[in-house]
Amino acid sequence: MWTDIRLLCGGRCRRWPSLMLSTVLCSSLIPYLYLYYNAIGGIQIPTLLQNVQENQTAVGNSTLGSDFLDLRNGSNFQFELPLSRSTIASQSIKAIQTINQPISSPWKKRVQELTKNRTKPLLALFTTWIDNDDKKLVHNLTTVNWLSLRPFVLPIIFTNETALAKACEIAGWVTLPLRVTAADGVPVLKYMYIDTMKKYESNLYAFANADILFTDTLVDTLVEILKDTSVSHKPTLIIGRRTNVDNVTMEEGSSWNELTMVAKKRGTLFRTDAEDYFVTSPSYPWHEIPEIVVGRRAYDNWLVLNARKQKYRVIDASKTILAVHQTTNAGNHENAKKETNEYNHNLLVSLYKNSLTQINGLDEE
Repeated sequence: MWTDIRLLCGGRCRRWPSLMLSTVLCSSLIPYLYLYYNAIGGIQIPTLLQNVQENQTAVGNSTLGSDFLDLRNGSNFQFELPLSRSTIASQSIKAIQTINQPISSPWKKRVQELTKNRTKPLLALFTTWIDNDDKKLVHNLTTVNWLSLRPFVLPIIFTNETALAKACEIAGWVTLPLRVTAADGVPVLKYMYIDTMKKYESNLYAFANADILFTDTLVDTLVEILKDTSVSHKPTLIIGRRTNVDNVTMEEGSSWNELTMVAKKRGTLFRTDAEDYFVTSPSYPWHEIPEIVVGRRAYDNWLVLNARKQKYRVIDASKTILAVHQTTNAGNHENAKKETNEYNHNLLVSLYKNSLTQINGLDEE
């Protein structure tokens, strides 16, 4: 199932045209291969992430505004925090003060309500990066930006670098070790989800690239989605397009309002076949996912196609979640130059070739 976020917010929506060709081709594997090769071959499928409601206005500020929704009203899910009330509350308010984020009365009230009830976070949001002087500003902004979303979001970094782990812990992040890597040390995505879910209970889990900044629209949108109680027990994938902004400054990344303004002034919505964050429900079967690595070609397209093939719920949140990509001098395709860029492509092709060989072998018998 492919769902537009506005379906969950009361907006009108026409049906998505199906990308599956199983009604035309006999084998379920053949259309899957067709879609995959088209997606990774540079041929963009316009409907892959593009909303068919081009002329419909996105959900307005009255529904998803700068103030957080009442997280209890109309919701059947609970929150639970892994840290003490005093620690989490002080970290949240300290983070907001650090980036000059105005501490509104509604924010204080919701933090107090959330911490008082010792409930689990809305989202466990994790990433990974290598300590690099060229990306120091980028990573510093990400560190503070994600921390400002606490206690609703639990920021986590996967790293085996002792100094980096210590710095992130001091800043208020949770750190976890990278257990499985491939392609010359690149983290395997599935194990970050599996390890996070084993360690922390959360309503939702997400990986996002380390150069992505969010605003309160992330929380607003996820709260709306979780009002549909089926999300908690049905495999759900929430993705969206990013907005590229060149050389985000400390001042521009200092608050959600500033970030929203700079995205409107200098931002460019990126291509439809590139995703930088993947929010999934606790029931999402990550143990069944191949050992694809982050930051290399094809893994994002494959995750969307696989979810649709398996008939999981897939939600495009591009219209309501602002995800700002901090574009540096390296550009928007910096990983394309790396020697291991084809790792995911080669892995997935080999898996499908093996499956096809096995199917042909059974047919011959």
